[in-house]
Amino acid sequence: MKEMKKIIRDLSNPEFSFKYTELGGITSRYLLVSYNSKTNILTSSSDVSGSNITQKQPSESDEQELKEVVRENEFFKTRTDYPPEKEDENLAAYTLTITVGDNAHTTGWTDASKDMPDAIIKIVNGIKRIVSKEKIV
Repeated sequence: MKEMKKIIRDLSNPEFSFKYTELGGITSRYLLVSYNSKTNILTSSSDVSGSNITQKQPSESDEQELKEVVRENEFFKTRTDYPPEKEDENLAAYTLTITVGDNAHTTGWTDASKDMPDAIIKIVNGIKRIVSKEKIV
């Protein structure tokens, strides 16, 4: 519990970053969205080679919204893996890594994972909302 309070307190600390990826599926999609508060740059790429990169500085309110969605949804309490019931090469795979201060947590899932917590979906939706609003994808 003490560790969780430290993480929450660290969210007011400017050191905050995330990396979200979508990979595969029937359409072989690729999406990478990342943010680092040290540089205050939101980056996206829809090309595995990294040749199609868009970078933008989010507004202060967008940065605060990202931090808030992480804090509210207790991402650091989620499991590291939410596997599908059965393997399927047509499944899209997702990963989300969030770093707050010295604490980092990564979780992975597919579009057929069971028992996915709403918290992860809310965080991803928050990231996608900012990315869409900032027009970087």
